[in-house]
Amino acid sequence: MGEQQALVRREGDMVEIPEEEFGIEEEEIEGDTKEWQREREQEFLRRSGFEERKLQDKTQFLKRIENGVIGRTYNVKYPNGRFWGVDNKKNLMTDEELKEIPEIQQFYMFRKGKIQMPEAPAKKEVQELKFKPKGKFYKVGNHEEPDSGLAQQWGNAAKISLEVRPLTEQTRDYAKAVVRAILPDGQFIDECVTHVFEISKERIALEEIEMMQKEKKNPIEGFDEEGRPILTPEAKYRIWKRYIRFKDFSIRDAITKAGRRAILKILNCEWREPEEIESEMREAQAVQEERRR
Repeated sequence: MGEQQALVRREGDMVEIPEEEFGIEEEEIEGDTKEWQREREQEFLRRSGFEERKLQDKTQFLKRIENGVIGRTYNVKYPNGRFWGVDNKKNLMTDEELKEIPEIQQFYMFRKGKIQMPEAPAKKEVQELKFKPKGKFYKVGNHEEPDSGLAQQWGNAAKISLEVRPLTEQTRDYAKAVVRAILPDGQFIDECVTHVFEISKERIALEEIEMMQKEKKNPIEGFDEEGRPILTPEAKYRIWKRYIRFKDFSIRDAITKAGRRAILKILNCEWREPEEIESEMREAQAVQEERRR
């Protein structure tokens, strides 16, 4: 690690590859989607043999290659990371040299969705451990459903890959996530989850009002001329605080929920309400009757 520590001190002089050299535009990934993608890319580096080092104001991923050391640094200036490298003669690599390195080419192929996330390397000490599942079932009405953690465990066991599709976006009015679950044989299912902020705000308001009532607090101080409730300052504050936090994480929440539903759907474990099942049965019967005519 002596050479790698020296690289940290020399980082200010490093050559950084412009992302556009690989056909990547910063605008392709925005907001929480960008943060989610950054976490996936860092996991890709870990699984590709890069050693992670967390420093005071940056995170580095380093890997020794045949002719030197390469790294990708994440800091305030480059929150989405920049590649750099030093050869065995301690010379900084040029951007043209970096572009020819297979590990860096693989990274950008993964970013563009051309290759899947590699499997985590097996470690002897890990193989000997017995993991306790983090997921669990939760009750919805008269049935139980697996949470996202448990669904992900099922997906891992079935070697299902998840891919966030390009239609995923967040606007001032909504957050939408489209996630594809892919089986090893190539079969896939897309699932979409959309959070409409105006509807979410009303749901949050109703939940906070009911919660305050359970706490023996009165969230309503009167009614206006049209019969609409006038909320107390505390109720308004609680609703607004929760709503803002929801918007901050809405795209990530939508991605998680869409991924969970996609896994359950492709495993034929998706729960559907009785009304949905009855509607599908009626539609199927109508199609069969139409074919008989």
